[in-house]
Order: sequence, then C-alpha cells, then structure tokens
Amino acid sequence: MCDYQGYEFGAGRYPDSICIDGLLYDADNCDDDGNLYEPMEEIPCPICRPSDAIAWWAERNSFFIEEGESEEECAERANAAAVSLVNDIRANRGLPAAA
Repeated sequence: MCDYQGYEFGAGRYPDSICIDGLLYDADNCDDDGNLYEPMEEIPCPICRPSDAIAWWAERNSFFIEEGESEEECAERANAAAVSLVNDIRANRGLPAAA
C-alpha cells in the first residue's frame, strides 16, 4: 500500500478511494465491521502504478467521441486527458510526472 487516497469513486468532498497493493478500493464500500469489499473492477493506483492508471483512464474515456472526430482522434484525446489527470494527481503529492 502506498498511502494514496483519492476521489475516484465520486464522493467529491472527501477522499473515497484507498490504495491496497496497487489497486484502488472504495473506502465507502465495507461491511459492518469496517472491512473493505474486494473491488469489482481493477482500478490501478495513479501513484504506484501510473502507467496502468493512464491506460485505465484512457480506455474509460475513449468512448466520448465528439462530433466530426475519428476514433483515432478520440483515443489520442482520451490518452492526453489520462496523462494529464494522473500527472496532476502525482504533482499534487510532490511526485514527478509519469509520462
């Protein structure tokens, strides 16, 4: 675990994700004893797995095709946005850019 906490699960006002062994867990998704449930999807940590996180975010955003845009242009835009997001997360924690 790299101690990363973020906002990947939509809470917005408080950190709702936590890194455990390079995967993000939803901190709000736990049983009555406070044990986190296994994630339903593998979301890589942007701190300890930045390349995988960039690929995950790029794939997640690659279906937002704008009018007149080719699939290749969309993929390039999605990748640029993913790189920017992961690098912003890392910069906010004083870490170097991933790509």
